[in-house]
Formats: sequence, structure tokens, C-alpha cells
Amino acid sequence: MRRVSHLLLDLDGTLVDTFPGVRAGLLHALDTLGHPHPDEAFLAGIAGPPMEETLAAAGVPAEQVPAGLKAYLDYAAGGGWLEASPFPGVAELLAGWHEEGLVLATATSKGEHFARITLEHFGLLDHIDFLGAAQEDGPRRTKTAVLEHTLANLGLEGPNPPALMIGDRIHDFDGARAFGIDSVAVAWGYGTDAERAHANAVAADPADLERIVHDHTR
Repeated sequence: MRRVSHLLLDLDGTLVDTFPGVRAGLLHALDTLGHPHPDEAFLAGIAGPPMEETLAAAGVPAEQVPAGLKAYLDYAAGGGWLEASPFPGVAELLAGWHEEGLVLATATSKGEHFARITLEHFGLLDHIDFLGAAQEDGPRRTKTAVLEHTLANLGLEGPNPPALMIGDRIHDFDGARAFGIDSVAVAWGYGTDAERAHANAVAADPADLERIVHDHTR
């Protein structure tokens, strides 16, 4: 098992339960476009991927996706980002890892502005050494692009960097693998068993995640 010194952290579904606001924001965007709502089975899996991918998967025509994304971001800016709560035990994990000297960075498909204010609002930003996030209006939107940006800013651009990705969706695990990084799936997130099978390990709860990180860092 390779020893790591850096933890890369997804946000939605890993650190913070943002599903209520993401769901409401998507429905607002679809209403703005006059597009029908998908069923609940579809809505259950929307938190995590870039919103333009979700809009397209919901059947929104490509030419309407930018307007849908704008409506979604407008909803978030109007207070939708507050429809969230940190998962139990997460704050304690981050504080402990940071105190141990591990470098903590987010690697989230959430836009940088909303990632920052969400983490700050819940008192989690103080434990984060680098905020790696997508751009609300720019080319850095995919998980792969976010990881590339984050690793570059951490000085980890070589092969097999000493980092561990912690997330909940297939984008986290496949994105990490593309950079030679092991990943851990958190069972409390939004991913399915099939998605978690792409990770190197699965954490059932925060105590289990602490054990897995301990095995990789000590």
C-alpha cells in the first residue's frame, strides 16, 4: 500500500449533503426552460456530476443547456446553496487530519464560488489547504479538469502522486485512476454500489474512513 501525504476531497455527497438544493435548483432550471421533470429515480442520482451533464441527461436540448445552467446557478445564488448540511463526523475528520499534518484539498465539480461559501458557512474551510473546484463560467468543469488543476497547484504533477481521493460518485474514482491515484468511496454519499465498485476501498462510516486513511498515511 502506497503511503500518501495529500487527501483530495469531493464535496457534494462526501463532506456536505447538498442534495436538497441541487434537486430544487434542477427543477427550477427545468421549469424555467419549460421542460418536464424527470422521475424520482433520475433525480436521486443528480448530485455530483456537472449540472450541464445532468441537464443533458434529463433530455434538455444542447442549445438550451447554457440557459438551464444559468437558471440553476441563479437559484443557487438566491439561497439554494444554503439547502445543505455537513454529514455527521466530517468536521472532526477534517480537523484531525489537518492537525496531523496531512495536506487537504477539495476536488469538486461544484463551482468554486459555491464550494467556498458552502465550506466557509459550515466551518470546514479552515481545514482545507487548497480549494480545488470547477469554474462556474469557464472551461474547468469536468472532474478530470478539476483534478488536473488541483494536482498542479499542489505541486503533484508527476506520475502516481502521493494522494488519496475520497468521494462518492464514479467521476471521483475514474478521475483519480486517470492520474494514478487510489480512491475511497463513502457509503453515505449519492453513488450506487456499482459506482462504488470502481473505488479501491469503501468506507461504511466516518470511523471506517479514518481507519482507511490511517492505513494509507501512517
